[in-house]
Amino acid sequence: MLSFINLFSLTTYRLAQVAVIGTLAVISFEVAARYVFNSPTQSSLEITEYFLVAMGFLPLAAIYKSNGHVSVEIVTMLLGPKSQAVCRKLALLITLSFSLLVAWFGFDLTLHALQTKTASSSLLSFPMWIPYSSIPLGFLALALESLRQLFESAATKETV
Repeated sequence: MLSFINLFSLTTYRLAQVAVIGTLAVISFEVAARYVFNSPTQSSLEITEYFLVAMGFLPLAAIYKSNGHVSVEIVTMLLGPKSQAVCRKLALLITLSFSLLVAWFGFDLTLHALQTKTASSSLLSFPMWIPYSSIPLGFLALALESLRQLFESAATKETV
């Protein structure tokens, strides 16, 4: 189970990296098309926006795993070790609950877009379930990562 969580987290992180590279490729192509060939494209902004959504949501678990998210520790640093452990577990439970909630609604949104064949209103007519899917995938990965950390803290018998 833990190896699946690590693999899922790594996969979503790698997909976010692909989105970064894709953004660089689209922007580079647009610059060349506009300034070298004097023939700009119509869809580069839309594609870049979809990549930005992926870059924002897909790496959530990997960032959480490396403690890269913003945290305020001014109060918890004043507490004793037992209270800090309780606060950490409470934060993990809140993260797990919130991320499961967002993943649930995100899956519903993605499924609705897939079933209704929702597409962008631009000339590209891009199927919207594809960019929408990065939201539930990213938050599901975050939920699984917080669950992994909860199991890890229980297995190491963190002071409570």
